Amino acid sequence: MTIGPNSAFYSNYDALNVAQNGANSSVQSGMLETSNTDLTQSTTNQITAQNATQANAQSVQTADAMTQSLLNIVA
Repeated sequence: MTIGPNSAFYSNYDALNVAQNGANSSVQSGMLETSNTDLTQSTTNQITAQNATQANAQSVQTADAMTQSLLNIVA
């Protein structure tokens, strides 16, 4: 796949900040890159999803126990 000024994926090649000759040509080793994700929000979402998964599992276990109790009463 070619990424360039005439690429269908990018309309403004200068906005890519591709390391070439010129202002955007500095590549340094050992430097940290900032992240574009909010770690706090990601962690909160992960905890919320885990809690929902645990609640769903508990609901399934409760329904299974109720079904087993009902079958024991009928039998």
